Amino acid sequence: MSLTINIIGAGRVGKTIGKLCVSNTVGKILGVYNRSAKNAAEAVTFIGQGSPFYSLEDLPAADITFITTPDDAIEPICAELVALKRLRKNSIVLHCSGSLPSGVLADAKSCDCALASVHPMRGFADPELSVAQYAGTYCALEGEEKATEILKPLFEALGSITYFIRSDKKEIYHAAGVFASNYLITIAQEALNCLAEAGVPSEIAMNAIISLMSSSVNTLKESQSPEKALTGPLKRGDIHTIEKHLNAMHDTVLTQDLYRAAALCTLKLTTLPEEKKDAITALLNETTS
Repeated sequence: MSLTINIIGAGRVGKTIGKLCVSNTVGKILGVYNRSAKNAAEAVTFIGQGSPFYSLEDLPAADITFITTPDDAIEPICAELVALKRLRKNSIVLHCSGSLPSGVLADAKSCDCALASVHPMRGFADPELSVAQYAGTYCALEGEEKATEILKPLFEALGSITYFIRSDKKEIYHAAGVFASNYLITIAQEALNCLAEAGVPSEIAMNAIISLMSSSVNTLKESQSPEKALTGPLKRGDIHTIEKHLNAMHDTVLTQDLYRAAALCTLKLTTLPEEKKDAITALLNETTS
């Protein structure tokens, strides 16, 4: 436990990472900062180590400073840490945003700090659950080698599967996570709406959708190929079924538009003859009445 660690931001991500650092003995938590004294104290209790701070001026300098605040606060917090001289020379400063590069921490270069970003690609809705389920989480790293050469083994010790991404591609990287996580939930809700209109009881509908989604994810995991995992009317080229689906959604334009957009993207995964693809594309591009 030779490394000392500060955590700036006592939210779900900060608490999860702090707890994992303690339970895997990768370092010693010195301070946990939050503008709310109550939240800082609660985070320290959850993490099981460190002292709570609600003034950055009182924060002791550490070997590694995690900034786990909302994205808009990362750059201002870093600038404040520099102004208050709360960053140790030659220490590491990193944030855990999925969409921002490590370059937003550039102010810390005046303290000779090494910069990085590390983004665990998972949801953090419940810190207790996140800690329990963290092992095997994929983590994207980018930044200066001096920082990543230390952070890579540190995050692997927490149970992460690490990989590097380009600093100038953080936005498109983060969009991938939104597709795979957030929009999966959106698709589930749209499916539930369709089942509700069909008269399926809500509890049965929810479990049926979860079962179907789980089956699709398992098939994707086994095949390691979206093309091989695809089933349904687009895979078969069943244009009449697709037309019936669109007609059934005539009163819900947003749902119909989502169906059309998803179908056009899905069509690329099929091996249908070009004339069949053209016919389905023409149907999907028809103006909604």
